Amino acid sequence: MKRALLTLVAILAIAGLGAYLFREQLMLAAIASQIAPAHDFDPALAPTAPDYTADSAWAALPSIQDPSDESPDDIPRATADVGVFFLHPTSFFGKGNWNQPQDHAGANWITDNRVLRHQASTFNACCEVFAPRYRQATFYAYLDEDGNGEQALDLAYSDVLAAFEAFVERNGDRPFILAGHSQGSQHGARLLRERIKGSPEQAHMVAAYLVGFALDASDMGNVPICDAPTDTGCAIGWNAVDGDRAGLNPDGRAIVCVNPLSWRHNDEHVDNTQNLGGIGYPSYNEVAEGEDVTAMDVEAQVADARCTGGNLQVSDLRSEAFPARMLGGSMHVYDYSLYYLNIRENALQRVAAFQAAQRYPR
Repeated sequence: MKRALLTLVAILAIAGLGAYLFREQLMLAAIASQIAPAHDFDPALAPTAPDYTADSAWAALPSIQDPSDESPDDIPRATADVGVFFLHPTSFFGKGNWNQPQDHAGANWITDNRVLRHQASTFNACCEVFAPRYRQATFYAYLDEDGNGEQALDLAYSDVLAAFEAFVERNGDRPFILAGHSQGSQHGARLLRERIKGSPEQAHMVAAYLVGFALDASDMGNVPICDAPTDTGCAIGWNAVDGDRAGLNPDGRAIVCVNPLSWRHNDEHVDNTQNLGGIGYPSYNEVAEGEDVTAMDVEAQVADARCTGGNLQVSDLRSEAFPARMLGGSMHVYDYSLYYLNIRENALQRVAAFQAAQRYPR
C-alpha cells in the first residue's frame, strides 16, 4: 500500500512537472480546440470579396474620419504628399469561417480601436493612411496542419493584392510606404516580392515596415534591409520579446531585425533613453474595466531594444502599461506601440530623405 501510494505521488509529480514545462503548449492546444472551424476550407463558403472601389471596403482612408487619424496631444498630422498602405494583423478569432466576413463586428472593433489607433496612426505624421479591410485568415489558420490554413491565407492575400491595385489608383504617382503587422506583414512581404519588386511601383516605395512576423530577407524579396535612419527603398522588421525569451521564433531563424531605437540592422543594445515614447494598453481584444480606448497616453523612455537571435529583446521595460504576452514571452501586440514616437519620427525622416534625393518630386 505504501509503495503504491509513493508510486502515485511520483506519477502526479511527474505529470505536474510535465504540465509546468509544457504549459504554453497545453494552453495553445486548449485555445485551438475552442477556435477551430468545424469544416474544411471551401472557396464556395468564403465571405463575399470586398469591392475596393467603395470606401466601405477600407478601414482607413484620407477621405474618412477613422482612428488612424488620431495622435497624441500636440503632435501634428501629415502635410507630406505621401500615402501609406497599411495591412492590419489578425483580429479575427472566429470559427464560423476560415476567413473574416467584412461585417464581423468583433474583428473590426479590434482593427479599428487597437490597430488603427496604436499602429497605423504612427504614420499619420508623414503620410495619408490607406488600410483595407480584407478577408483575413482566422487565427486558427496558423495552428492548422491540414492545408486549410494555407488556403485561407491565400484567399486573404488575394484581397490584399486587389486592395493594393486600388491603392495605386487612389494614391496616383505619389511615393508610398508599405506597412503591416503580423498577418498583415506576412501578406505585405508576399506583395513586396511578388508584385512590387521589379515593377514601376518599386521606385515609388519609400520603405517597407513589415513588423511582427518571422520574415527573412528572401521572404521580403531580397530587397535591401534598412541599416540607417534615412535609408530608403529598403525593408524593416522586428519581433519584440520579453527579456531573453524565445518569442515566436523558437528555432532562432535568421529573421530580419532592425532596431527601432537606432534603425540599424545589428545586435547593438540601445538603452531606454533613446525611446521617444510608447503608448500602452491593457489587452488586445478586450476593454479593461474603466479603460478609455481612445486614450493615447505617451510614456517616454519606456523600453530599450536589442536585436538578438532574430528577436528584438526588451530587457528594461519601465511601464506597467504593456502587460499582455503571447507564447514564448512575445510582446507581439506591442511591436509598434512600444516604439510609437520613434517610428513616427523615422517615417518622417525616410520620407524627407526620399524626397531630398529627388527620386520623386516633392
